[in-house]
Amino acid sequence: MLTRVFTRIANLSYRGYAAAATTQNVNSDELRLTFASPDKAFYNNTVVKQVDIPTLAGVVGVLANHVPTIGVLKPGIVQITDVDGNVSKMFVSSGTMAMNIDGTCQVLAEEVVMVEDIDEAAARVEFETAQRLSIEGSDIAKAEALIRAEVAEALIKAATGQH
Repeated sequence: MLTRVFTRIANLSYRGYAAAATTQNVNSDELRLTFASPDKAFYNNTVVKQVDIPTLAGVVGVLANHVPTIGVLKPGIVQITDVDGNVSKMFVSSGTMAMNIDGTCQVLAEEVVMVEDIDEAAARVEFETAQRLSIEGSDIAKAEALIRAEVAEALIKAATGQH
């Protein structure tokens, strides 16, 4: 058992050394964003000023030199401010985010829709349908319907500017 403890400490020390070594040639005053879905990369290691990301723990505002963080996305708006102050808003349904020690941030979303492309009427129909389905059927069907309702509700809020 003592050997296992020393092995874990050695591994942690090595990881800490490796992480510190990766930051030697990195401009820590820059935030480099990679933002993608399975079918498209919206940003690829692009320097940005700030990224606001909806997570299960709340909206995470990421700037350069942000503490390393991982999170699970919840349906909502990812807001990206470029170095000139221009803001882009994109809706994400789910996914993950990671802020790394080297100043890079990855947002990997299951689905991404530009806010201006959201069809509010279709989202309202989906929300009503999902609410109706959430009270019928098996427990699995109800859970799936609740997830659909959550995404549809977030789409409606994004389309109407209530995010």
